[in-house]
Amino acid sequence: MKLMNHGFKTGDQQGSALIIVILVMLALTGIVMGVSSISVNETQLATNEMLDKQAFYLAEAGVEKSLRYLSEMTVPFLGSGANRDQPVILYDTLHLYNKGTVTAYLDPLDSNTGNPTRFVNVNVRATLNGTGITKVLQVKVGQQNFSRYAYFSDLEKSPSGSTIWFYSGDEFHGPVHTNDQMHIYGMPVFFEEVSSGASSVDYYHGGPPQDNPTFHEGLTLNASLIDLPLNTDMLLNAANQPGGLKLNGNPVYIKFRLDAADNPYLEVTIGGVTSNMSYPANGVIYVQGKAQVEGTVRGQVTVGCNGDIEITDNLVYYTDPRVDPASTDLLGIVSESNVEMKDNTQNRDSADETVMAAIMALNTSWTVENYASGSPRGKLVVLGGIIQKQRGPVGTFNSYGIATGYDKDYNFDERLLDSPPPAFPTTGQVEKIAWNEIDPSTDISLNVW
Repeated sequence: MKLMNHGFKTGDQQGSALIIVILVMLALTGIVMGVSSISVNETQLATNEMLDKQAFYLAEAGVEKSLRYLSEMTVPFLGSGANRDQPVILYDTLHLYNKGTVTAYLDPLDSNTGNPTRFVNVNVRATLNGTGITKVLQVKVGQQNFSRYAYFSDLEKSPSGSTIWFYSGDEFHGPVHTNDQMHIYGMPVFFEEVSSGASSVDYYHGGPPQDNPTFHEGLTLNASLIDLPLNTDMLLNAANQPGGLKLNGNPVYIKFRLDAADNPYLEVTIGGVTSNMSYPANGVIYVQGKAQVEGTVRGQVTVGCNGDIEITDNLVYYTDPRVDPASTDLLGIVSESNVEMKDNTQNRDSADETVMAAIMALNTSWTVENYASGSPRGKLVVLGGIIQKQRGPVGTFNSYGIATGYDKDYNFDERLLDSPPPAFPTTGQVEKIAWNEIDPSTDISLNVW
């Protein structure tokens, strides 16, 4: 009897092994290809992410370049077009850092049509070289204007070098800044933020309880210094533009007047000759020489001068914003020298004198002529703000109160925080209000305000 072999034949065994090997190899190949595909995809994603970030950083660089442009302006930004409120192009496909191009549009706040504006929208489009990757950033910023200060000084010494004090009875209802050290006598009150470039405060009696100021919104010491403009050239340039008004004389006497229908006009006297003039269209009057001003302002205007500006009598708004907050009357006074209350019969009658304006004296002070002589002249009422190189005296005081000159009644015009007078100088500081990345297909030349 022959025995049967129940095992596989040798050839069958080899074939099966080969099939298994092939299947394993195919599986491994699939795994390797899958891993390779994942690796390629991840690499591509990482590359795309890197390029995306580069485009974003390029857009950020374009924004910062635009903000530097705004900070270097000495007057608030104006738009273009008939109403001066449309976006204006700042850069058009500007090549930046060999990385790509940026285009930037600036758009001023529409509610300030025809006037300098504190608020500006910045739209920047950036496209990365060789990729077509585009990013668009929109930033709303506020240009800080010197008009925002109820009180500002570079030096807290008088031009003669004597110390001038914040003393009991002084009240400040708007922001206060000095690049110098504050000198406190008694208990002055500050209702808004206060900052000083110095590291300490000088107290007349050494501090509390005799010297005990109130800082409702705090006091910041070692604050960043803010430079005043070196001259009034920016206002001279505005006056030389169509719609501006430039006058020459020593002095030029400007009286803001109203006709029988309460329409405003200027009564201008130079060398004994008087002429009636309309307000300049752009709101800027510039005097080369000395200016003397008084009267009732209806509208928005800034008087600049490369010499002294003397206030010869009350200088007030047609619509008093203390009575009607909707008043749109605004006055700026910017002198390359001093702004002072004239020592004349009108201002020495012991009655209160009122000045409604943002007052700026680049070199040297807001002061009173012959402040240390005669009898007390009443109160000097200021509605607006005072910005000066050196703090100027308006009177002298003793333990009983005012001895000569004026007692002070200073009030901040809160409208000046957001609405400076025409062409009033900026501080060079820009604050970011909102920052947003928007759809790259957005037309950045459109008015967004």
